[in-house]
Amino acid sequence: MIRKPNPLLIEFLDKDLPLPSVHWETVPPGVSLSDVWGAYDENVHGWVFAWFPTGDPRTGISYEEFERACLFNDNLERILKVMHRWPLWGAPVQKKHSVAFALLQLFCETRALCPKV
Repeated sequence: MIRKPNPLLIEFLDKDLPLPSVHWETVPPGVSLSDVWGAYDENVHGWVFAWFPTGDPRTGISYEEFERACLFNDNLERILKVMHRWPLWGAPVQKKHSVAFALLQLFCETRALCPKV
């Protein structure tokens, strides 16, 4: 079965669009953008990023593939709303940059490197 990417990732996955510049003083130490932005799994529903939790950290219960994809989408939308970028708008490169920064925030939240917004 062919897995499709999350619709929010369409512009982000477009290799012809540049990734945003990052002000490194705003990124927690030790965060690698290649780990954040390049670690998605095409064999998982929604192409969820490998660093996104596979289970509930409080209960230890594993997420099913679809449930994990939904949680990933919900968290990405939550962050985009806080950024005032939901629904996504603008040119494709602006959409890619918004999703890139939302992914960076979500990565830092899942690693407890920054507070949840």
